[in-house]
Amino acid sequence: MVRGMNAHDRSLVLVAGGVVAVTILAIVVVLVAGGRQPETFPADTPEGTIQRYLSAFDAGDHAAVYDFFSAEVRRRMSLDDYTLMVDQTGHDFGGAQTGRVLFDTVDVSGDTARVRLTVERIYGDGLSTSTSRSTSEIRLVREAGAWRIDEPLVWLDPGYFEPAH
Repeated sequence: MVRGMNAHDRSLVLVAGGVVAVTILAIVVVLVAGGRQPETFPADTPEGTIQRYLSAFDAGDHAAVYDFFSAEVRRRMSLDDYTLMVDQTGHDFGGAQTGRVLFDTVDVSGDTARVRLTVERIYGDGLSTSTSRSTSEIRLVREAGAWRIDEPLVWLDPGYFEPAH
């Protein structure tokens, strides 16, 4: 330290040094965490099916999303019905700035599977943030060698589709 600094000046230098150190640490954490890519699951797994479904949904490709549904879901709901349902409910992280889907467990029994997910939504402006978590369980069936989602979904929310009579 410079000779002649009084105790007050030394305290200010220490506080400023601490702030700089915390800032550098935060930047390093963001760079390291931000550089991690999400796990990619094989396409022929229940997790891979849901992952590709979410990618198509985020891209707004309703026809591709619709193809991930089982024959039973497609019998009960047309592509036009599905598109209308998406338009009516919208999709995003419910006002959250960001979010992610975490795969928890997968239970496969023969030609059926249940995938349990945790959806994290992050709200805030950087200084004040909060995170909410919810769980979902998605049913899938194996049809013609491929996993299909066996319930009408809008993003990961049940579509509550009522077929016309």
